[in-house]
Amino acid sequence: MRLRSSASALATTVAALGLALSTAAPAAAHHGWEHYDTTAAYYVSGTVTGVRWGNPHPEVTLSVEETRVPDDWADREIPSDLEDIGGRQVMEATRSYSGSSDELTLFLAPIERLSAWGMEGEVEEGEKLEVVGYLDREHDDELRPELIVLEDGQTVRQRSVPLPVAPEAAGDGDRAEPEGSATGSGSDPGSGTEAGGDDAARTSASGSGSGDDSSDTTVWLVTGGAVLLLFAGGGYYVVRRGNRA
Repeated sequence: MRLRSSASALATTVAALGLALSTAAPAAAHHGWEHYDTTAAYYVSGTVTGVRWGNPHPEVTLSVEETRVPDDWADREIPSDLEDIGGRQVMEATRSYSGSSDELTLFLAPIERLSAWGMEGEVEEGEKLEVVGYLDREHDDELRPELIVLEDGQTVRQRSVPLPVAPEAAGDGDRAEPEGSATGSGSDPGSGTEAGGDDAARTSASGSGSGDDSSDTTVWLVTGGAVLLLFAGGGYYVVRRGNRA
């Protein structure tokens, strides 16, 4: 009887751990900034064609309509907290999106952070957005924004930690719409401004693993280790109780 009772208690504990682990999995499944190529900050604007609003990151599908960086882009006002962690350098280094995708999936900051940063409500289909952000290293149709500009003109930051690598300065060819691009038709390729100088060269920044951008690997290693320890301890307990029975 004692052996059966001990085994039942162990099974209950393991089931509870499994439930907790499965609940925590979505929160740990997002990618940190190191998963994106932050050496190049791309500008794109267009119309929202799809929305999945939920954590760990809301996903917004954007139909690409314009890629040329606006003339006043580098001088636009941005949230002061973003400027403190290199946001102005990103604005100055922004280049025209030169990819081949007509639609991009944007991975926004977690909902709680968007709310704290002044964004009320969800992005809606049909809404116009301006975006500067970084392409996924493995999927060139996925982009993590640095900031988004809503249709009403509100600028909403999307980053709370320094970038693992700062974006490189854009050259003349990077600021204008790429020749032969299927998007941004009718725009003047020569009207983009140069975000000058070499002072935006690649630099390393500390703190890229904090906040909502913690390493998925670390989370799973710690959780997995805890589960293994509990399994081992529970098995030892069952054996000892069985020997005493």
